[in-house]
Amino acid sequence: MMDAAGADPSVRGADWRLATVDTVGSDGTVTTTDGIVARRSDLYLRPLAGDLVVITASGIGSWLAVCRLGSGTGSTWTSYPAVWSTSGTAPVLGNGTLSAAYTLRGDECRVSIRQVMGSTTTYGTGQFRWSLPFTAATLPNPIMFWTGSAMAGDAGAAYYSGNCRLISGNNLVMCINPSTATGSSSTEWNATRPHTWGSGDYLGLDLTYQIA
Repeated sequence: MMDAAGADPSVRGADWRLATVDTVGSDGTVTTTDGIVARRSDLYLRPLAGDLVVITASGIGSWLAVCRLGSGTGSTWTSYPAVWSTSGTAPVLGNGTLSAAYTLRGDECRVSIRQVMGSTTTYGTGQFRWSLPFTAATLPNPIMFWTGSAMAGDAGAAYYSGNCRLISGNNLVMCINPSTATGSSSTEWNATRPHTWGSGDYLGLDLTYQIA
């Protein structure tokens, strides 16, 4: 912890250091645990209390929160609790596994989701959906969407490639199988598409989109 003189940039001149966020303001600022109020740069999105950040000061005492630092292994990927749902009766993951992570670069969000079905997994009714860490920005044409890649594995017996789609202004991503997979037309994945799902089957999807 710096003393009062050490925290005053007019004493030591322009400087930068590390700080921990205590509170997040509604005016684009954060307040650190030692009382510094700093305006966020446009690279520091979705601030949270507890973030370890780089802050820098001008010679006249204006503070800027430049960016959030990585933690743990230093990876920029952050895990989040994705939720698997359907457009009808809810599925149950049971003893299956679902993992999801994202990384931010400005307002660009990259997401990776992986799921393995278990012996007690049930698949509900309707089309599969997975939640995203942030809501997508609204495109000029609201019926437009972002697209990514998707792949399903039928317990190693067969593989089906497809696309995933995120509708403008939404926070749910869905997968679509091409006409070359099971079924005569391109349509969203469900309990029987792109194959009938069972224990040991798995899927992965990757998507890049602009956050709101």
